[in-house]
Amino acid sequence: MKKQILSLFVLILISSGIRAQINLIGASASQNPDVINIVKWQALDTASITNYPTPLEAYVFGSSVFDSWNSNYYITGISADTSGLLTFNTETNTNTIGAYRTFSSITEIDMSTGKIYNLTADSIGYFSVNEYDIKTGEDSLLGVIYEPGIIGIIADATGFDSNNGILYYAGYDNSPNHCLYAIPVRNSDFSYTKTSLLAEGPGNNFTGLNYDNINNTLYALNARFDSTWNYSGSYVVEIDKLTGNVITRGSLAEFPYFVAGSSSFDQNSGSMLLVGIDTSNVLKMIVFDTYSNTYQSGFVPGNVSEIVCDNSAFARSAYTTTSIKDTETSRMMLYPNPAGGTVTLQGLYSSGSETQVNIFSLSGQLVLQQSSLSGPTMVLDISHLKTGTYLLRVVSHEGVETRKLLVK
Repeated sequence: MKKQILSLFVLILISSGIRAQINLIGASASQNPDVINIVKWQALDTASITNYPTPLEAYVFGSSVFDSWNSNYYITGISADTSGLLTFNTETNTNTIGAYRTFSSITEIDMSTGKIYNLTADSIGYFSVNEYDIKTGEDSLLGVIYEPGIIGIIADATGFDSNNGILYYAGYDNSPNHCLYAIPVRNSDFSYTKTSLLAEGPGNNFTGLNYDNINNTLYALNARFDSTWNYSGSYVVEIDKLTGNVITRGSLAEFPYFVAGSSSFDQNSGSMLLVGIDTSNVLKMIVFDTYSNTYQSGFVPGNVSEIVCDNSAFARSAYTTTSIKDTETSRMMLYPNPAGGTVTLQGLYSSGSETQVNIFSLSGQLVLQQSSLSGPTMVLDISHLKTGTYLLRVVSHEGVETRKLLVK
């Protein structure tokens, strides 16, 4: 059977530092044998690639997500005998095919619960929001958004806030305005808000939305066009969730084209990843550091799409309880950062209950644990930690807060 990737869009779209170990998973069409391979590698590392054949002969564009709690990569596809949801476990490197078939090209996963969400265009002017619980096999309709006259929805234009359970979608309303839809999926009653996006230039397209769950920040790839819709460049941008302001973080001037379904976000390093085609027509992985607003580019396995980051270490350390505080409203201060020797936490909960601080390496190893009943301030001795990036988790009566700690 000749392989084809099922998609509403072609895979190659005209744009509609720190070297951290970033573990990636994707899907690739193999010519011999005639199957879809699951590919694992580390970003920009040519020696790290491994391939694992699957029974699939085709897959649905935009249908991949990664379950960080169970280390499962999910993608919807078709084999010679059946179709459904392929589950590939990245720890055992084994796969199975289940019966679920309703993934769309607009799919996200809640890292704190493992539940999967997708948007589907039911008919002109309507698109529905669905939740799938892979543990129980329950597929439920959360609600329907009505925008008269809108035909379809934009692929690869969603991101998910796992701290607060909010699905974000950048699409059009019937004005037509380019808007950010915010859909809180954990509420008992379905609702959403819609905020107009305020971007530079007369024409814009937003794809590759990704959510930084450490800093509560939404990122996207912003393609810009002049008044006659001639392409003028692509940028990594931050979208203000409340005002709709679009803040330019960096230009990707050397990349006029991008591979759809290739964007992901590494929570540990704060890196947004994209696959682009440069002006010499060379396919490259782009690793954009959102802390320095700079990027590296280089090796990417050929013919790979549906790329996700393995954020297991982050999810398992950040979401051990269901109470997650938003860092935008937190009173806790961490300083200095970067730090060497000692670091101070100020503004901790001080009612006499215990506060516990855990520091994890990017591989998920617990490297420091300290508890205190002494009040709102805690000083941590980090002199034994090697230079690098760590996750600091504070567990108290108020809930859990996670911050990035840079050790110098």
